[in-house]
Amino acid sequence: MLDEIIMIVGPDYVATDVETLYAYSMDTSPEKGHLAEMVVRPRTTEEVAEIVKAANQTKTPIWPRGAATSLVMMGVPLSPGGILLDLTRMNEILEIDEDSMSVTAEAGITWSKLESELNKRGWYTGFVGPGPGRSSTIGGAVSVASVMYGSAKYGSACDILLGLEVVIPTGEIIRTGSSALKRAFRHCRYGIGPDSSGIFCGDNGIFGIKTQVSFKLYPAPEVTRFIQYGYKNLDNLLGCLHEMASYRLASDLSFPLYGKVEGPTEKLVDAEVELLDKINEKHGGRKTNESFARMILDEQIYDFFPIAGRMGNFGASCNKLPIKRTKSFFDFFQNVLKEHAVGIQKHEVLPAWYAFISQNAIDVLPTFAIPVGNKEAYELQTTIVKIILNS
Repeated sequence: MLDEIIMIVGPDYVATDVETLYAYSMDTSPEKGHLAEMVVRPRTTEEVAEIVKAANQTKTPIWPRGAATSLVMMGVPLSPGGILLDLTRMNEILEIDEDSMSVTAEAGITWSKLESELNKRGWYTGFVGPGPGRSSTIGGAVSVASVMYGSAKYGSACDILLGLEVVIPTGEIIRTGSSALKRAFRHCRYGIGPDSSGIFCGDNGIFGIKTQVSFKLYPAPEVTRFIQYGYKNLDNLLGCLHEMASYRLASDLSFPLYGKVEGPTEKLVDAEVELLDKINEKHGGRKTNESFARMILDEQIYDFFPIAGRMGNFGASCNKLPIKRTKSFFDFFQNVLKEHAVGIQKHEVLPAWYAFISQNAIDVLPTFAIPVGNKEAYELQTTIVKIILNS
């Protein structure tokens, strides 16, 4: 099969050496995957389709991969062998349709490149990327239904989705959304029958390999404000977060309570901040200096967040919960840490609790920083993560 794959993409875009296979056997978490049989870097949808057809003949598994900036084993082989399909050569913007307020790009493009080009025309996608930020790919974000930057107002990568081009397991190429119709624009996800886009949202690439993605467009904000509040009582804090989230004003809202508000004019943004301040007062919070919110939510976060994995961080799976019901999970997390307090201190494991709003839900990500190369610390955090995942 190797010769057939080389015929499809060319010899420069197929690798079988152990060094390359090892590099592709992991993402940014400390977990290790397996070595694929080969790494293949296609350039077109048609090449992807031919690769899938060739793999079907020998029942060879395919592991689709974007930038692999995830902390939770995404885009890596989960068993030995198979084709590691690196989609990052497919990284061009295909159309910015300002009339339809949509953008279509290849699935391997990074959020950095996409948003940079959109901003030049005064547009952005509202939700502008998951935790790893600029270095992540849009296809990967749809594949895991990513949330974070912009999620409080705009939801996940799937909530701004208008349609897809996908190579399904048979090797056939399909389009979803309005662009499934030959004469239609890429302007609408619904109204042409069942929403087949949803099948591929959060599928981790299992149901099909995404090659093109169409997103909604919004005017790029002209004004940005940061907000930050202090609370002594968790119930009051969650009540405030719940009410703030219901208005869909802040583009970002995070736990304990900080966020970002953005819009076209100072008058509008200041009015929205004023309302959020009143909600905070109603729930007994104290407005504080917004320096932490600015540090986390401003542009520079995209530049340093992806290196977290190299420092030994391991992120548990995202836990999406109703906002007001977060307290029981928080208490559970604290109890787990107490049960393992001796080991945590002994092995210098640093637990952290990340949580942010995605419209009507809160996304909780317990994370553990562990000393690199410390086997006991690694085993301890793995044990804790499994307890959390099985809770």
